[in-house]
Amino acid sequence: MAGRSGGYRGRRNSEPRIHPPHESDRTSMLSQGRMSSFRYDIKEIISHYKINEAEAYSVMASVIAKGSRISIEAAREYVLDQEKTGLYPKEALDEICNLLVRYSKLR
Repeated sequence: MAGRSGGYRGRRNSEPRIHPPHESDRTSMLSQGRMSSFRYDIKEIISHYKINEAEAYSVMASVIAKGSRISIEAAREYVLDQEKTGLYPKEALDEICNLLVRYSKLR
C-alpha cells in the first residue's frame, strides 16, 4: 500500500481561514434579454412626439450603449443633457427615463 508523501495537506486548526473575495458592487443596467422590447418602446416614444429621426436614432443608440455598458444612471444623465439642448420635450424625457427604469436589471 502506497503512503502519502509529505504528510497532512489540509488546513490545520491553528491556520486562519481564508475567505473568498467579496462580490463586486452590482449596478443597474439595461436587461440584455429585453433589448428588442426596449428598442420598440423607445421608437414608439420617438414617433409619438415626432422627433427628428436622424437625431433621435443617434440618441437612442447612445442611450442603449450607455444603459447596457455603463449604467442606467449614465444613460439618464445623457438623456437629461440632450433634453437641455432642446432635442425633445420634457414629456418625452420623462417617458424615456421611466422606460430605462422599467427595463433595468442589476448586473
